[in-house]
Amino acid sequence: MSQPHESRVYSDLARFYDFFFGRVFVDREHEVIESLNLRPGNRVLEVGVGTGIALDGYPPYAHVVAIDPSADMLKRADKRVTEHGWKHIELSLGDALNLDYPDNSFDYVTSFHVLTVVPDPYRMMSEMVRVCKPGGRIALTTHFQSANKAVAALNTIFNPIARQLGWTTKLRKKDVLKGHPITLERNEKISPMSVHTVIVARKNA
Repeated sequence: MSQPHESRVYSDLARFYDFFFGRVFVDREHEVIESLNLRPGNRVLEVGVGTGIALDGYPPYAHVVAIDPSADMLKRADKRVTEHGWKHIELSLGDALNLDYPDNSFDYVTSFHVLTVVPDPYRMMSEMVRVCKPGGRIALTTHFQSANKAVAALNTIFNPIARQLGWTTKLRKKDVLKGHPITLERNEKISPMSVHTVIVARKNA
């Protein structure tokens, strides 16, 4: 699978990302953030911020650190942050597979539609859990391979095309969530017809 910075979505298509993906995803990302009920002083890490389409969902009383491996994406996110005067948001280059933060650094860790892009989704999940404080939450949205055999077969057929664009359609939920010290609080499809799933998990104390 392409590395995030090699993905066409995260480089060549960066300038078109908001148009093609923002309209589809942003409302759900905002809903997930709102459901976390962030409190004043909470520290949040968003892994794979892209162009920052979800950033206006975070309340100004929480401190948000948002990372991405793509300089092109971060330029667009920085423009958005500057235009809105968001002083509570800090942007930085970062690798989802090697988060440059100590254990138990954040109250919340979020990520939207990134797991299927990275070459090692399990490691990414492990890193998100590692930097989350005990009792904190990890929240993400992503596409998992369908449990329906017919749909899974279509996923397999489409996967070579998806891989060229930089992601996979064959990621299985159990291969990402197993073995981590977490308790699932939310595990549901975005809608009955959606291919995307919302996961919210609390890190065990």
